[in-house]
Amino acid sequence: MGTKLTIVCSLAALALPAPAYAVVGGQSVQSGRYSFAVAVGDAKGADCGGTLIAPSVVLTAAHCVDENAGDPAKLRVVVGSATINSAPTVLVSAVYVHPLFRADTMHYDAALLILEHPVTGVRTIEMAESSPLAGATVSAAGWGETTEHAATLPDHLRSVVLKVATKRACGHGNSKIPGGYFTPSMMCAGNPGRDTCSGDSGGPLVGTSHGHTVLVGITSFGIGCARTGHPGVYTRVPSIRGWALGQIARSLPAAQ
Repeated sequence: MGTKLTIVCSLAALALPAPAYAVVGGQSVQSGRYSFAVAVGDAKGADCGGTLIAPSVVLTAAHCVDENAGDPAKLRVVVGSATINSAPTVLVSAVYVHPLFRADTMHYDAALLILEHPVTGVRTIEMAESSPLAGATVSAAGWGETTEHAATLPDHLRSVVLKVATKRACGHGNSKIPGGYFTPSMMCAGNPGRDTCSGDSGGPLVGTSHGHTVLVGITSFGIGCARTGHPGVYTRVPSIRGWALGQIARSLPAAQ
């Protein structure tokens, strides 16, 4: 299992990207506010997040699940609860990793999980058709670390308000990423003292479009957590939306 790949200085001069975890500088969310946010893990527990985009479909980061793509029965998803340690889980029947995903560069870091059965009474969220402009307010949610290298993870879902970064700030802050930044599948967001961190990978980055809350990003990776000049990197949902909709149509003909 992967988690927000958090690239830290101890990782051989930033040789590889690292997955993201719980939010830094955020706060606990009220029950139901982010009911589309799910936790993804295995029998040992959850170490990534995801987003319910249909009653039986979760969108998450590829690096969280690619090693289990051939054996989805190992995966467990917590749906409909802001508290994960005592919540029931739903099994996964299929995993679809984006065909352009590359673990060495984190390009197209996206995957779909088909749940064993549709869930009811839980809010889903639409995937954005376009990305928010630089400076727009967005928010991320997850159960990851609240400080870099935190000893424990929160049990309750937390969220953090961020600002979309410019491509220039994104590229400058992540210039040491293998393969280089910026790619069409990526966007960045940050705020002084605020960020996603280890354990938040795969979770939702949401924004507003025409008055509606939409999913604009998937937590992917970053250099440390809330470090000045290093905004977090997210998979840009509009770049993978067509693939996701096509895969869902092939996997769920009834459009669950």
